[in-house]
Formats: sequence, structure tokens, C-alpha cells
Amino acid sequence: MSSSSLPRVNSQLQPISLKGHERSITQVRYNADGDLLFSAAKDNKPTVWYAETGERLGTYGHHKGAVWDLEASWDSKYLVTACADGSARLFETTSGKYIARMPHKGAVRAVSWGEGTKVFATASDPFTTREQGSISIFDFPTEGTLTDSSPGGSSDAVPLHTPRTEIAVDELNKATCLGWTVANEYIVAGFDDGLIAKYCSRTGKEIQRVRIHTDRVNRLNFSKDKTLFLTGSKDTTAKLVDASTLTVLKTYRTDRPVNAAVISPLHPHVLLGGGQDAMHVTVTSASQGKFETRFYHMIYEEEFGRVKGHFGPINAIAIHPDGTAYASGAEDGYVRMHKFDAPYLNMSDYIPEDVKNAKQA
Repeated sequence: MSSSSLPRVNSQLQPISLKGHERSITQVRYNADGDLLFSAAKDNKPTVWYAETGERLGTYGHHKGAVWDLEASWDSKYLVTACADGSARLFETTSGKYIARMPHKGAVRAVSWGEGTKVFATASDPFTTREQGSISIFDFPTEGTLTDSSPGGSSDAVPLHTPRTEIAVDELNKATCLGWTVANEYIVAGFDDGLIAKYCSRTGKEIQRVRIHTDRVNRLNFSKDKTLFLTGSKDTTAKLVDASTLTVLKTYRTDRPVNAAVISPLHPHVLLGGGQDAMHVTVTSASQGKFETRFYHMIYEEEFGRVKGHFGPINAIAIHPDGTAYASGAEDGYVRMHKFDAPYLNMSDYIPEDVKNAKQA
């Protein structure tokens, strides 16, 4: 498309600003019901909020480093976290009970539950530059699969859980994000060098790999029916990909690194977040740093709206399962929850003028 012809929506969003972290936000996620919002940050205190009001419900302890990712199971009974201290951890969501620790060789960058609560996967860095990173697949722990914790009075002395399958990442690469396809058949992972790879979840065998970005893949999020997924990359683009063939269907171009990318379940829209490099943020005002959430039409690849508010690069975006709200987390340490108003929720599916003219001709 040439210049944008999509009209901008006259929507006034009233955000709820959540301050519960002392350092940069790394991830935000809704649970499957949309009533809880989970946030992770570099301050080692994953937090759960009530999504309707922004009330802080509690935190999950025992982490000894930055928490890079977290996700609740589909029934919201369990939460798994990924920590820079080299461990993934499993908790009961409501009580905060610490169930098990999954030790890794390096920092754990990403976690993802499969459909149901029987399996989840993690992605971890190599311990040294001469070793390989890994993708680990875990069955949900039972008494028979847990092993005794390390001796001593440590607060982290809980049963240990080991993976059923471990996939070594070749070429000294690092998996940065991952997700499951329909029926837990495959795992799709994004990598530090722009690669996307698909693995069989049963055997760990690599099925396919495609380099769709020229730099690190920061995020990978599936559509609600899991036929598509959206990637966000440091190369300043986001791409819509066919989950079956790994074919790039659409490309959304920006002028900044894309740290967060999600697909709306309500409208044919994608939401992108990012901003300039965090090291330059202290000398940049919010108006210059380009810290907005940007709205694109999924089919026509055109931007039609922006939402400002953060004072640092946006690192994570989550959209409500019903598409009625979204949350963003940024380098400024704040989580902002936005409820969409009637003009946005009831907006028609606009068609660009050049597309209309082409059809009429």
C-alpha cells in the first residue's frame, strides 16, 4: 500500500496505571478467562492483578534474578515462570504455593503452556558462549516424577522436575520466544538471529526452519485459533505467519525495534509496541522516543492509530481474550491497562479507498 487511507478512530481510552514493580517490565499476560493479569519484571517479583480494577492480588517469590516470562495454564490453576537465575518455577496461581523448580544450564528466557495443563515448554540460554541453548519440554509433575531438592535450609528447597525432552539449539543460537500449535503437535520458536523453527513436540525433531527476520525475534504470539502467529523483531518489522507452512503472509513496518506484537481476537487488527534502544531513554522525552502502542490493519498492513502514555520502550503487550481491553508494560516499570471504548469496539471493518476503487474497476 502507498499512503494510509484508513480513517483514524475517535477513541478516548482511559488507562489504569499499575505500579507494582521497581524495574523494567519484561512480560504481561492475561489468563484464559481474562479476569487476571500477570506481569513480570527485572525486579524478581512476578505479580498478579485483578484485570477489572487493577487491584494487586499478590506476588510469587523465590526468584533470584530478572523474570523474563510467565504464563498461567488454561484453567488458571498453575503459573510457570522463566528466570535469569537459571530456573523455571511452577506455582499454584491462587495460593502462591511453590510446587517445583526446573533447573536449566543458563538463563530461562521463555515459557509456554500447551493446550490443557499436562505439558509446558521452556527456552534457555547456553551457560557459556561455547555451549548450546536448549528448548525443554516438561510433563506436568507428579509425585513419581519429582526428585528431592538440594540439601540445606534454602528458601528455594522444593522438589526438582526434569524435562521429558530436551532440544539442543544448534549454531550457538538462542531461542528467545516460543509457542504451541494446535493439539500440542509442534513447538514454534523464535531465535536471536531472526530464525523461526518448528519442532515435533513428541520427538524433539526439527521439522522446518525459516529465517524471516534479519535480527532478533523478540515476540511470538498465536491467533486465537492458532492458524496464524505474529512475530516482532529488533529489525523494526512485525510479520504475520502461517503456522502450518511458516510462510510470511503480511509485514508491518515501523521505524523502531518491535518488542511486543499481538493479534486482536475481535477485529482484524494487530497491536505493536517498542521504542528506541533502552540505553538512550534517559536523554529522550516521551514525545521523541516513540513509545506508543501502534494499531495496524491485519490485512492491509496500514497503521490507523496510536496510544501514548509510557515513558520508555514498550517491552510487552497482552490483549484480553475477548479483545475488549489490552495491557502494556514498558521500560519505565509501569503496566498500563486500557479498556476499549464503544467507538473502537463497534467500529466497522474499513477498506482502503484504493482497494474499493480497484474492486469497482
